Amino acid sequence: MRDSWLELVDSVLRPARPYLERCVREREQHLAARRSAGDERRRAVAACEARIEAARADVFSAKDGVVGARMTTLEREWRLLSRTDPDAGLMDLWARIAPPAWIDRKLWRGSEAAARLDAAIALAADPDGVDAAEAAIAVLRKTSATPIGPRIRWRMLTSDFECTTTLLGDQPLDPRVHDHALSRLPERPALARDLARAAFVDARALGQLWRTGYVLSALDASGVTIEIPPLPIES
Repeated sequence: MRDSWLELVDSVLRPARPYLERCVREREQHLAARRSAGDERRRAVAACEARIEAARADVFSAKDGVVGARMTTLEREWRLLSRTDPDAGLMDLWARIAPPAWIDRKLWRGSEAAARLDAAIALAADPDGVDAAEAAIAVLRKTSATPIGPRIRWRMLTSDFECTTTLLGDQPLDPRVHDHALSRLPERPALARDLARAAFVDARALGQLWRTGYVLSALDASGVTIEIPPLPIES
């Protein structure tokens, strides 16, 4: 049993991501299109502002105080051009890269705005792993003595989090698993303790989750947050 937990440690924070190459290509195309669209929008806004200034000059030169319908139309055009997509085109990208069953599940929205693009790429690159992680949470919810809410949030850039005392109580640590986890993940001491505590009691549902490469990063009455490990690319 201990050997299987030692092998499990080597899977932690290493999701399979079999479709990463394709998703990264889509990411680059998305970024290029976003830059092009941004440049085009800035040019359109500048041109509209120039027309507004010209219209204002005409009003002042007429000296009659009448602001015609043209000014209202231009101001409406400026507001439309200045409005930005809060998801920065991610909905279209997600439709291209995500499994059909996920189209209405915007899993990347659990991350901060700046990390959502990478979250979408990371999740779409590993659909089987993501589904397996959510299945493990369902098992954990049924077997845990601690109530776990129904919500599952996926999030990048989370912190080291210790969950096993809440789920398993204050169990001893398996020393071999703890040492191996610390050597592999020296920056994650809380996660190393989680792995070693779960190994001591052979907590199968947690092991099932960790084998997918994902880990819990928060746990409360509303549900759980699952950490998305960083992409092996520059953001």
